[in-house]
Amino acid sequence: MMAERESQLEALLVEREVEQFLYDEAELLDNRELHEWFDHVADDITYRMPRRLMRENTSSVFSEQGYYFNEDYGSLKARVERFDSEYAWAERPPTRTRRYVTNVRVTRDDEDLAADELLVESNLLVYLSRGDSDAHTFYSARREDVLRRRGDTFEIADREIRLDQTVLSTDNVSIFL
Repeated sequence: MMAERESQLEALLVEREVEQFLYDEAELLDNRELHEWFDHVADDITYRMPRRLMRENTSSVFSEQGYYFNEDYGSLKARVERFDSEYAWAERPPTRTRRYVTNVRVTRDDEDLAADELLVESNLLVYLSRGDSDAHTFYSARREDVLRRRGDTFEIADREIRLDQTVLSTDNVSIFL
């Protein structure tokens, strides 16, 4: 009984650590501290957002070939560095964002995970606005992450973003989700 209780407490502590990591990540991205955010990206990351497909009588079908983006460490690094340059036209003026991360669930029951990795599912709502316009939009998504323990924090080893929208109301997705 005591061992079971200790295991439950340990799981709660890990869940809290993961939630805090995701909240801190959201704050870094909202504050456009992209280099600091990139410090939490694993060298072997896959970062993708597949397109939602519309099929009759189904709501959660995603393409295995069509992506809004399908990136790795090198392409993410190039995007972060481009934000510092004069060539980030999609971010002139910069997009203002506010991220809300909810419904965080941590599991370890994936046989493909290494001992230092966690499967994390969360919901994400992102508010976006630009310039002095009253126009704004929202992205609503389900994220599936593999977080890898790195010292007293985590790094993002894998992220898949599954948007609730079928059609985007923006011309591009220049922010990180």
